[in-house]
Amino acid sequence: MAVAQDPISTSTREVIPSEAVTSLPHLDGLTFSGLLITELFGNMSGGTQRTVIWESLSILGMHLDCEKAMHFPGLSLNVNGLYCAGYGLTDKAVHDLNVLSNIDSYDSLRLYEAWLQQDFADGTFSIRAGQLLADAEFFASQYSSLFVNSSFGALPVVSLNFSSPIFPIAAPGVRLRTQPNESLYLEAAAFSGDVGDPTGNNKHNLRLSFPDNDGILVFAEIGYTLNPGTAPEKGSSTDGIATKNLSGTYKLGGCFDSGDFSAGDTNPSVHRHNYAIYLLADQEIWHSDRAVDRTLAFFCRLGFAPQDRNTMTAFVDSGLTLQGLLAGRENDSLGLGFSYGQLSDSLVDDLGRKVSNHNETVVELTYRIALNSHAALQPDLQCILNPGGVRPAATAVVAGLRCTLSF
Repeated sequence: MAVAQDPISTSTREVIPSEAVTSLPHLDGLTFSGLLITELFGNMSGGTQRTVIWESLSILGMHLDCEKAMHFPGLSLNVNGLYCAGYGLTDKAVHDLNVLSNIDSYDSLRLYEAWLQQDFADGTFSIRAGQLLADAEFFASQYSSLFVNSSFGALPVVSLNFSSPIFPIAAPGVRLRTQPNESLYLEAAAFSGDVGDPTGNNKHNLRLSFPDNDGILVFAEIGYTLNPGTAPEKGSSTDGIATKNLSGTYKLGGCFDSGDFSAGDTNPSVHRHNYAIYLLADQEIWHSDRAVDRTLAFFCRLGFAPQDRNTMTAFVDSGLTLQGLLAGRENDSLGLGFSYGQLSDSLVDDLGRKVSNHNETVVELTYRIALNSHAALQPDLQCILNPGGVRPAATAVVAGLRCTLSF
């Protein structure tokens, strides 16, 4: 199965939304959290058949603040497990390359993350080690996380080209992060170069080794936030529209794999090493002075990888999100997103013939209805042009409804 994005990664690097955390009353520093996502999706056009599927994702997490619990300053422990159920529409009917649902995964009970983190200098520098996720640490867009299609999550120039630790598989690794001020941060991480097969030798994500022949996968990213914390305060009496001091975050990053990679075509040559680079922008366009939660924002991500050793060589996604479209519904979110992936010209089919098409395009319209702080409904519509990307294929039109519960 193709690998989907981490469906709950955000720019704050939290696996479970902070509002979902519930503290145990008698254990200082120990908190538990949970998330349940369940959805129905149907293929209305294109693909191989008209059908409807159901699938779900359950996550349970534990976080221990060791400073509060055991008086170890700056030390914390985090462990999460997940269970996926159901059969995804991608494999059953649409056969798209990027996976149309970001909770689509092989059904199994898995360890998701397990790490220790030590903070220094009042949190300006930290070290995290254990079973880590690259898509919880890098290339995360605050605004693209609203969307359901996996192309808006883990960058396809990473997920399709590398054996990388993204949903639903973490990998042994170490991450360093420094944030010298409110605007600037730098981070880097090193992971095992082969995370294993989620349907085979790593069904439960307990593969805690660095295989000798698979190299090391390294990520690095630098980010800068313009006008951090400049949203209008709640209760502001100012009239009009805010046009200044709009917040935006811009990131530059990349990854490098020290392993060997084949050319991907009829040429049997093997290339030493592989890499990808990416750029990301999250930018507020407008927010209301009267209602702090009403915001129009734009996102765009670009990714590139060498053509002679990769499946996807160029990728772009972009979109608009509007929070608080309707009066009295300030926590609802509307999103329109577009993604385009360009495949390598060197790709061949199973018979060694050059493939005729080399791209896949996704257009998604979605609306997240916040029922309360713990529950949401999300109707979703997607058009997937040339699903699969390697042969002429009819445009797939899929629609669904997602339900999210957090506690």
